[in-house]
Amino acid sequence: MGHVGHPIRFTSGQFSGRTIRAELEEIQKADLGRKYAKVDRRPLDPPPVVTLRLFDVIEEGTDGRIEREIEDVDDIRTHGLLCTVDLFPVHGVDSPHTTAPFVPPGSSSQHTPRSSPTTPGHSQTHYNFSYPPPVSMATTASSTPNLNGGMYSTLQFAPARPLPPPNITSAGVGVGGVPSDIVHYVNGFPIAENSSVTTALVGSTYVMPTAIDHKGKKMLMFVFSDLAVKSEGFFILRYRMFDLFSRAWDKEDPVIQAECYGGMFRVYSTKEFPGLQASTELTKNLSRYGVRLNIRETERKRKKSEASPDHQHQHQHQRHHNTATAAATTTASEVTGSKRKHPGGSGDGFDEED
Repeated sequence: MGHVGHPIRFTSGQFSGRTIRAELEEIQKADLGRKYAKVDRRPLDPPPVVTLRLFDVIEEGTDGRIEREIEDVDDIRTHGLLCTVDLFPVHGVDSPHTTAPFVPPGSSSQHTPRSSPTTPGHSQTHYNFSYPPPVSMATTASSTPNLNGGMYSTLQFAPARPLPPPNITSAGVGVGGVPSDIVHYVNGFPIAENSSVTTALVGSTYVMPTAIDHKGKKMLMFVFSDLAVKSEGFFILRYRMFDLFSRAWDKEDPVIQAECYGGMFRVYSTKEFPGLQASTELTKNLSRYGVRLNIRETERKRKKSEASPDHQHQHQHQRHHNTATAAATTTASEVTGSKRKHPGGSGDGFDEED
């Protein structure tokens, strides 16, 4: 039975004896980033931010089913709640010879840009979090999480509404020959599960939530403040949430409770990086709540002249010229200002010349 996006009956943990449905939504996506380098690490900007909503499901499986959101987030124990990210490349959008996007049979090519909290075709996915947990996970859960980020998205390449993947009729192939591992669509272009390049991510890929007042409501937010990417190109993030200390009735290990796909962003080379925008109100608000962030009051554009090899050569030449001139001036001053001495008329003393 798939769990992602569906109500889950828990038998242990803080929700033991209750049926809970979780929902993720990206309220701020990254717009751009600079290719990661060991000596020059720049995180995605603005930092991605995802909200978590939890719903109590009553009388699940009956006509009288009711969902009630757990609005008082102070009643939720956040220790053990984790959100992880996967990275997927988006091909074709930056090419002048982009081909027509692939559209599965019976689907329309027109889609409303938005992010989906669940992906039907991937609802069977289940992570095996057997204990002891991986070192990276254990380290993140035991240390102070990197809960940073925040900005409203403005990039023009918004993700498209994901088309429902076709029914799988055989391993690896769906209806009409469509690959069965397609999990999402961006502007009509398919994103396949096996295209994941999560290993190209640098930084905290697991974070815990923090409670933030946003638009008059206290919300749980996962903030990814220090993510960087080792490759250039266009990408999207997939967010997945699970609870380390809760168990579903039919699983021995934690299960993925919710997922969503974020908006598209671009990672530039150092030479092409256009600079950073001023921090948004959301970013500033997160900082006021103790989330560690770099706040910018104004836009910071990259100075093209500084990146020019000719400019750097001229600057270096001018610096050497100034150094040589200063040295010559100092030497001349020492010679002119020194007091010349010569032997006196008697004894071994010296007389100073006026």
